[in-house]
Amino acid sequence: MFWHMVKKEILMIWRRPRELVVLLLMPFILITILGSALGTIMDGGEESGSLHAKLLVVLKDDTVNAQKVTVSEIEASTVSPEEKKMQMETVYAVDPVSTFMHEIKENKELKKLVTMTVVEEENSTSAEESEYTGILTIPSGFTEQFYQKLLYGKEISAEWSFKETDSTSLAATVLKDILMSYQKELSYMNISAELNSEYTPTNSSAVGKLENVTKKKVVDSFSYYAIGMCVMFVFFVASTVAGFAYQQKESYMYQRILLANVSPYTFFFGIFVSTFSLSFIQLHLLFGLSALVYDVVFASFIHYFVVTFLLNILAASFAVFTAALSFRANSNNVPTLFTNMLIPILAFAGGSYFDLSASGGFMETLGEFSPLGAAITAYLKVYQGYSLMDIAGQMEAILLFSGILLLVSVVLLMRKRGALA
Repeated sequence: MFWHMVKKEILMIWRRPRELVVLLLMPFILITILGSALGTIMDGGEESGSLHAKLLVVLKDDTVNAQKVTVSEIEASTVSPEEKKMQMETVYAVDPVSTFMHEIKENKELKKLVTMTVVEEENSTSAEESEYTGILTIPSGFTEQFYQKLLYGKEISAEWSFKETDSTSLAATVLKDILMSYQKELSYMNISAELNSEYTPTNSSAVGKLENVTKKKVVDSFSYYAIGMCVMFVFFVASTVAGFAYQQKESYMYQRILLANVSPYTFFFGIFVSTFSLSFIQLHLLFGLSALVYDVVFASFIHYFVVTFLLNILAASFAVFTAALSFRANSNNVPTLFTNMLIPILAFAGGSYFDLSASGGFMETLGEFSPLGAAITAYLKVYQGYSLMDIAGQMEAILLFSGILLLVSVVLLMRKRGALA
């Protein structure tokens, strides 16, 4: 009998194409409109597609020869064979110049932002230089001096120099951030070598990973509004199902179900499961369409699935609460009021319409831990590549709101139970 309750709720919304269009097509239309209209504002005054930096690298250093010279010096030194082996492994594992250029060329995120041209001598004119966002010069002897600093603590006199053509452009700022991040990685490496005499070299594929720049994905306008609209419309599914539930009472279907010896709790649990199923399907369709059209792809499907599962529980709990409250008040105005007023207010407080993190302070905190805001923040962090531990607070908030809604629903069903019939 329970599965018949679930099937009944799903068929009721399936046979109403108008509601299906609103719940499935409308959010995608809003993603397109808001993402296009507000993209320039959210992306810092430049369209995301136009944010592309051209880097000219003037490479005067010979990294291969630097390695050979350093290894020869190590072999000729008087240190123990074990220490020689460790130092040579360090030299072979660490190549600061090659690692930097490999990361720029091969990193998926950086490839979208930076185009790099490498030359051995700077023979370009001022007119040709103006075509580049910035010019990086790597002087002769840098790699050899870097090894001397890494192994023996000697000072480096050959330093990289960077010159931007327009210091006010966002692309130039991105290049400077990349270089500063890489410089920090090299500094940490040197500090580790100075503090630990048994310094263990890092694998060459990981050195200079530029984690501060590339580890977290940038949230563009389409990604933000895809998440914001999907989360908001999940609650419209909940209020729609709750409205259909009260219509069953008005048409005496609910009374006939009770006469068939079906518990009211079974009826409302059917609302819970059907809302969970419908919102689950809705989210996957909308996020799937957003991935195909706007490349909104989450960093981890497992983490995305966990957040989606918790959001579906929250939406289902909200549907049960709305239905129980409308039965308790004996009015179909409750789902309508929630649809027209409460959900838009929750969406505003949660950040569906604009990024609350930009305002900071109380509004940012409110957005992160309001019902919709907790889900939006969790999705954004998953999109950027954070772990489940990083979104534990938001997941706890979602479960807490779900538990409160279900508890209040049970209380509403227990009080004056006869009135529910």
